[in-house]
Amino acid sequence: MVVMITTAKYNEIIDYIRTYNGLTIDCDCDLKKAFPEFSGNPLVLSSILSREVQNRLKTTYHIIQAQAVQLLEEYYGKIAKTPASDSILLEMAIDLKFSPVGLARILLTEKFKGCKTKSDVSNMVKNPYLIPDVKLGANVRKCLFNDNCDGFLTDFIRRFLGEEYEIRLKQMAKNAGLVFNDEGDLRRTGYDKTPDLKLAIPCLYRGVPIHWIESKALFGDAVNHEKYMREQLSCYRNRFGAGIVIYWMGCVDTVAESSEANMIFVRNSFPEDHELTLLKVC
Repeated sequence: MVVMITTAKYNEIIDYIRTYNGLTIDCDCDLKKAFPEFSGNPLVLSSILSREVQNRLKTTYHIIQAQAVQLLEEYYGKIAKTPASDSILLEMAIDLKFSPVGLARILLTEKFKGCKTKSDVSNMVKNPYLIPDVKLGANVRKCLFNDNCDGFLTDFIRRFLGEEYEIRLKQMAKNAGLVFNDEGDLRRTGYDKTPDLKLAIPCLYRGVPIHWIESKALFGDAVNHEKYMREQLSCYRNRFGAGIVIYWMGCVDTVAESSEANMIFVRNSFPEDHELTLLKVC
């Protein structure tokens, strides 16, 4: 199902996320109820939620980190009153509107400052059974399994989803008759910044010769698309020529409209056969 969202609808979804009181894993479920028109492709809402939460974490991480001493004292004050509870950190994260895994990471870093390395703390977040404090370990474990936007489990899912759609892109390109080199081929020949597919023989799309295709297994909003334009897509265009970027989880309509002037075509699906004209080599 192809999804192109108006700016007004996108802002409505973002407002819902920003005013939601609770865990992101619950917000993910409630989003689908609040916006049933996306029932055919629920990953669209999940992708928008993930990007919004990641942006929020980037802007608030240092604020929460600066409160690490007080927050660790608050945790131990609460665990002293309810020693059997494994939800204290989770509830603190909800109150702070912060990632449960991110909060656990900050407090573990503070607790073991000077006696554990950054790698040790990372391993404790991945495997809370390594945490010497059993009650704290139980609380971290609860955070780990109730955070769908941060942590190593989320990183695995995000990476595998990206790889899945790259595989889909290659198969679709082959089925369309395109001849291409993938990212691995380009890296082996010495390129540093490489698109997912570099067409060995360009094709025509809307009358323009296309030289590359980039796959993004996420939703394309204006802020992140501008970042990709600055850090990746403009480099591909300057080096190879015009190209296509596919946001598989959909995108805001203004993103698609604004990019064509830059000879970078934004889509949320692979082009249909009738949209491509293959160039023959005699």
